[in-house]
Amino acid sequence: MRFLAMLLLLVGCPAVDDDDDSAAEDVCAHSNPGQVHVLTTGFRGSEGLCFSDDGRLFVGDEDLVAEVFADGTWAEVASVPAIIGLAWWNGSLLAASSDSGLNNDLDGVYRVDVDSGDVELIGQGIPGANFITVTPWDTLLVTDPRVDEIQELTAAGDVTTWLPDLLSPNGTAFTADRTALWSVTTYADPQPVWRTPITDGVAGVPVEVASFGAGDVSDGVAVGQSGALYVVQNIGGRVDRVLPDGTIELVADGVPWGASIAFGEGPDWDACSVYATSLFGPEIFQVEVGEPGLAPLR
Repeated sequence: MRFLAMLLLLVGCPAVDDDDDSAAEDVCAHSNPGQVHVLTTGFRGSEGLCFSDDGRLFVGDEDLVAEVFADGTWAEVASVPAIIGLAWWNGSLLAASSDSGLNNDLDGVYRVDVDSGDVELIGQGIPGANFITVTPWDTLLVTDPRVDEIQELTAAGDVTTWLPDLLSPNGTAFTADRTALWSVTTYADPQPVWRTPITDGVAGVPVEVASFGAGDVSDGVAVGQSGALYVVQNIGGRVDRVLPDGTIELVADGVPWGASIAFGEGPDWDACSVYATSLFGPEIFQVEVGEPGLAPLR
């Protein structure tokens, strides 16, 4: 969503059973929901954030991919033009690149080898590639909030429209049972939250579940074990929680320019927190939420 700077700040899932609720509470007994901590600083303005399958944390900062360590240090691992979203897929880091139409030949989805630094463009033809979500059928869904549709990218590099006529989609995530896709809206007044049913990999008709205010600018998302959708608000500077019934709850303020979030994974990170980037700020944040996240598809 780097084009926000150019626009001058216009930048369900079923509940788990009682036993699962108790287990989550035990795991998160240490958590203080709503507490915000600065994990690290020194970035120019970060967007994408994700964990690898072995618990390494990666962040996109303009044209570089950085690995962030639990002690607050970080190091550059690769260079990718105009990074926005990050995801982990089939053993590799993926980076969505969008230069706001200035150079469409460079826009798309890149595969990044985080150990060697090698970079390969695997998905061209998505000029505004923004948020990447791995599907249960092993493809990628890619959004661009300036375009009212979601694209699908296969391992072979084929790009098709998966869902047309969806208002300004940005962050997306699958429900726990993988039968629907959550998505949030960036450029609208108000900003709906959608849940789109899925049958055999085919999108149904999106259902509006909730709505945020126009001044929030909904961006990245993650899903908790409870089935709640966590949404980071860019201009709103906070993390909200959308329950499966559409109820919206404030989780935390104090996340200025929040852009991407992901639940902590692996031995070095807090499973009961989301970690968040800041689009126009130098920090990476830890936000305690009081429940673990769903294991993301990879």
